[in-house]
Amino acid sequence: MKTTKIFFRTTDDIKLAAILHLPSKQTDKIIILAHGITVDKDEDGTFPTLANLLANSGYAVLRFDFRGHGESEGKSIDMTLTGELLDLEAAVKMAKVSEYKNIGLLGASFGGGEAVLYATKYQDQLKALCLWNPVLNYDHTFINPYLPWIVKRKGHMRNDLQEKGWTTLGSHNFIIGKTLFDEMEQTYPFEELKKITIPTIIIHGNKDTYVPYEDSRNYVGNLQHGELIAIEGGEHGFHDSGEYAEQANQATLNFFKKYL
Repeated sequence: MKTTKIFFRTTDDIKLAAILHLPSKQTDKIIILAHGITVDKDEDGTFPTLANLLANSGYAVLRFDFRGHGESEGKSIDMTLTGELLDLEAAVKMAKVSEYKNIGLLGASFGGGEAVLYATKYQDQLKALCLWNPVLNYDHTFINPYLPWIVKRKGHMRNDLQEKGWTTLGSHNFIIGKTLFDEMEQTYPFEELKKITIPTIIIHGNKDTYVPYEDSRNYVGNLQHGELIAIEGGEHGFHDSGEYAEQANQATLNFFKKYL
């Protein structure tokens, strides 16, 4: 297995940075990893481990930085759902140009919601969809949040958006703009699940304090060909224990072995 840093551009001319993991034998199968908000293509350390596991199992893996994140161009304040969809389109196009004919997509957290929106529009480009602790209801997670990490800042964030047109998110004060919130108020990934017919799996820690596990449990029934795997005791992103990450990684590998 080897890794290579690559760059590619979106249709609106944003340069994105990515790491391509290549298996020891040539393959026409690739899995694209879409990270969450405020982080980058490492997804707080979980994506490199997952990518290596998948590559050692014979898949090419592409993990990239969305615009305004990591090494990619753009400012976080300008980040939008629409822009991130262009980023996903560019990542899939890059894979197809590189002659990968069978494409799987994994979206984590905020990237899970984006992966749903992409799959709804372009599922003919994908063979299988995997969602890690996905944001399926923006109202529950960002607009009117009730989980511990953000609920105390809800009023402060609303004031910021009204007075300044932007606010900050997370421990690193990641700046996000009002346009993103306006989009989220009008976008419903959980409803879009009903349009997805390709094999889909949701993997979610049932002790997640950042994205409601109950959303995944309630909305998995909207999928025509989907299932939910609960990581018992798992926190958001499975960062709290190597055991939980191993369970999520193995479930992910088993899923793609079956459908990709």
